[in-house]
Amino acid sequence: MGALVSKEHMQKVKGYVKIAVTEGGTVHCGEGVDEDPELPEKHKQGYFMKPTVVTGLGDRTRCMQEEIFGPVVCITPFDTEEEVIERANDVKYGLAASVWSSDVGRTHRVSQKLHAGTVWANCWFIRDLNMPFGGMKSSGLGREGAKNSMEFYTEEKVICIKTD
Repeated sequence: MGALVSKEHMQKVKGYVKIAVTEGGTVHCGEGVDEDPELPEKHKQGYFMKPTVVTGLGDRTRCMQEEIFGPVVCITPFDTEEEVIERANDVKYGLAASVWSSDVGRTHRVSQKLHAGTVWANCWFIRDLNMPFGGMKSSGLGREGAKNSMEFYTEEKVICIKTD
């Protein structure tokens, strides 16, 4: 289950699944397909959503162009590295990306060319807080984490005093 921060956030993410369907996508599992699991009593007042897999969306659809920030993945096939890099970079956002491959050389080549602040290889959202984190393009400026956060949140002041 994916935990969401508020009722509004949950409605927004579930709304993206509805948009995906209206834009021609197919939901394979998760929201709207699988039954809601029985949550423990202490979690029934929370906001949870089933992980959802969508295919069949065109590159210009909202779910392929916008940051959903929820347990939804949109999967699309590709033929070449160049094609998938061009398509992945043809969005205005660039917070994070993932590359899944058994070919380490391909992983390095593709990761270097993706316009994203973080690229995970064969994993998702594994993060040490000492690693810089932040996006590119419309996903933000700068980095947070470790020394990057100190610089971001520090406001320097210079005081000059003439003593004679």
